[in-house]
Amino acid sequence: MTAERVDEVIAAVERHDAELAGWMRMAADGLTAGEGDEIISQAGLQVFLWYEVPKRHPEDAWRALAEAAGVLLTLLGLDRYAAIARSETTTTILDAWERTSSQGFARFKAAQGRSGVDPPDTELLVWASIFGSAEFAASGSVEDALERAIVAGELHPGAGAWRRAAAAVCDRTLLESPAELGGRTRLRAVLDERVETWILGARPDRLKAWRETAGKRAASDVPPPPDVMSVVAPMRWLLETCRPGTTLTQAGYLPPAVVREAAVRFDWWDWREPPRSEADVHQIGVLRDTAARMHLVAKRSRRLAATRRGIELVDDTVGLWHAIASTIACDDEYLAMLSELLAHRLLQGPAIDDALEQDLGPIIAEQGWTADGERVTAQHAAWAVSRALYQWRLFGLLDEIRPKWEGGHRTGSNVTALNAAGQSTALAFLRARATAPRTHPGM
Repeated sequence: MTAERVDEVIAAVERHDAELAGWMRMAADGLTAGEGDEIISQAGLQVFLWYEVPKRHPEDAWRALAEAAGVLLTLLGLDRYAAIARSETTTTILDAWERTSSQGFARFKAAQGRSGVDPPDTELLVWASIFGSAEFAASGSVEDALERAIVAGELHPGAGAWRRAAAAVCDRTLLESPAELGGRTRLRAVLDERVETWILGARPDRLKAWRETAGKRAASDVPPPPDVMSVVAPMRWLLETCRPGTTLTQAGYLPPAVVREAAVRFDWWDWREPPRSEADVHQIGVLRDTAARMHLVAKRSRRLAATRRGIELVDDTVGLWHAIASTIACDDEYLAMLSELLAHRLLQGPAIDDALEQDLGPIIAEQGWTADGERVTAQHAAWAVSRALYQWRLFGLLDEIRPKWEGGHRTGSNVTALNAAGQSTALAFLRARATAPRTHPGM
């Protein structure tokens, strides 16, 4: 069918009901943008009725537009779509928008997720909240594939393991290589676009240059280092400890015997007397915070237990390494940027004495970060470098030289460098940063 067919249908209605025809024309504009009805899809229809109508039109027009869309779709022979326009779901969503925008948006997102045509997040790709052109195209292709699976009876939203089936359809579509992508898969096109956006969004110029270099080195998956077991060892210990659930002390700490075990195993204690509690071994606190942020452990009352994801990763060494590498020292956006800068700088070579502070402080200051309403200075950033550096040290990713002091003078230079595991982890971390879903325009 063509745009002329849509016009013919509306013109036929106009001869006996001009008002309805006017609403139908508005609905057609929203659904087809002047093209033929062949571009109408279930996902597009739902977005139009459940989001665009209440966001772009006055409230007294919502019901008329929904009704007109139903008439138009029926006359075009698109009965399945017409049923959506007339459905109770559409009515309840518009009711929710009438109450408050937040309720309306929540109802829209929930209904879209249940419809079966909303592209799901999978192990291959977590969708961004802000799309580039390649991701927009890939999302549309997945929507179409999901709709085809529903029509063919291969996908039954709301029944059985339908979400797993939807994820399989999504992944299959992302791994296809349509002719217009010149041999690339849709997934590759999305990731390439994200890397390009990551590079273009960098400031100042030194960070942009570092990202350009990293984008080339981390263009494909980064293999784990040969000694990957040593990197994941602390986190695996915590997850194994918490797999059955561990009762914490009254103060909320791990039991003293568990603390002493970790202190000895990972050489986290330099004193003659054993540690009395977790408060004495700060590495454990940082490890717990990291695991909680990664949703690998969860605290309920006085019990700390590994989550389902944590249990899955206990015996998946490579998966656990990737999980750690993708988010190391990313407690917040500021620390994540510091961690990224550390990775860039140390991949260039060892840092001597205060080179890290001197190199990274000015970049942070130029980016305009603020804390407590005050602009972060290069000196403030230099002090914060140690916070990010600490987690790289915790997972055994650094080679450090700390010379002795004799007669009030240091006998040599401080040196901080990535070891072999650190280099692989730094590349994996930068790849994760480069290909992460965009959540705001400046990312």
